[in-house]
Amino acid sequence: TFALKQQYEQVRRELSQALYQNDAACRVVARLVRERDEARAALAALNVQVSASAEVQQKPNRADQMDVDGTPEPNGGDHKDQKDQDHGELSAEDTYYERAAETSRVLSAMRMKRETPAGLVTPEAWKTAREAQTVETLHTTTKPGIVGLDVDRSGDLALTAGLDNHAEVFSRSRDQTLATLKGHTKRVTSAAWVPNASGLSAHIVTGSADKSVRVWGPKPANSDDDASVRAIGWTKLCIIKHHTAEVVGVAVHPSNEYVASAAADGSWAVHSLQGETVVSGTVDAPVSRIAFHPDGTFLGLGTRDGQAKIVDVKQRQVLATLDVVADAEGDAAEVNGLHFSENGYYFVTTSAREAAVWDLRKQKKTKVWELKDLAPDAEAEAAFTAARFDVSGKYLAVVADRVVVLKVKGWAQLAELPVGEFPARAVAWVGDTASAVVAATMDNSLHYYEPAQE
Repeated sequence: TFALKQQYEQVRRELSQALYQNDAACRVVARLVRERDEARAALAALNVQVSASAEVQQKPNRADQMDVDGTPEPNGGDHKDQKDQDHGELSAEDTYYERAAETSRVLSAMRMKRETPAGLVTPEAWKTAREAQTVETLHTTTKPGIVGLDVDRSGDLALTAGLDNHAEVFSRSRDQTLATLKGHTKRVTSAAWVPNASGLSAHIVTGSADKSVRVWGPKPANSDDDASVRAIGWTKLCIIKHHTAEVVGVAVHPSNEYVASAAADGSWAVHSLQGETVVSGTVDAPVSRIAFHPDGTFLGLGTRDGQAKIVDVKQRQVLATLDVVADAEGDAAEVNGLHFSENGYYFVTTSAREAAVWDLRKQKKTKVWELKDLAPDAEAEAAFTAARFDVSGKYLAVVADRVVVLKVKGWAQLAELPVGEFPARAVAWVGDTASAVVAATMDNSLHYYEPAQE
């Protein structure tokens, strides 16, 4: 009958729809399982990598070894040249992956062989540290505040990121500002040296709330020892407009050929110094900080909701999500500092109420400080704002309402250094021997601290 035919057709359509939905669900499940297995494999590779580094560093009679990058091994340059010959046949993305893999291989191997540099300042000397110089002439007074800081390899040039939309280069030896980098239309949130050359010949990368990243190159006069200050400077090489939200940070790849950036909307990307974006991805949280692992294979991302994420750049996958802050909201939950030690398995995070050192091998905190531990007499509004390991990996500087210098692997407090009335938002070490530490404060000042001269 007609009614039975209608019922039959209705049941057939429902069965067909159910079978289609089941098939789609099976495909989704299969894809998720595959992605899970790939993420587990990548995480296992990371654990193997950092564990291997740790084992070599802990061998007997190697107590003075330093966990830092070094000069490539013999014939390393020939290997690089052979790789470069093949780059013409590779895409920009594949070229990046090759360079990153080669850099990781060389640096991982050389980190295990380097000895502590001659002249590294001793813990006993840091116990005598005091403020050696204060610089009060940086940036404009209409929008005061330095929120980013980096010191070049020579230890002479301080690069600052300001709320006045500018970045500046200050020379300590000349006691004056050498250049003001103008072009960003909103505050500069991050600035970094690209150590592809020494001193005035190095490149600079800046990130801004105007959603852009800029790469700056040295002027020809920078290589002239007799050049006047007026002739010295950096010019814009390119503007990278990949992000659609505020750029919160930039980080230079260990190869010194690429730079990573992150934005407040959770996006991250790696770019060449010529301005080409070679790989990009997103995480499921607003980002506040970015840093490269010292081997260059992974990124560390701090988020505004209290997490640190370890990202495999090639796989574009989050390998680990670590809870930095618990039971906090708003600014108190934000990860406002993140930095990797050169040993390859420690990294430090800061949030308003806590500073912590993490061990990548265990993916857990190995040391935690609250404000009362490092700043017992701090005012109620005081907060942790930054932290940074020195190049040798032997010292850690943590910033709250003061700069505290700590010895790594034991975490003894060596020095407590005042920053004055205005809070510090950034800190950096000077030179390869931890000869000084410098903090940038919100009144446009730099504070240099050194062990007392003997």
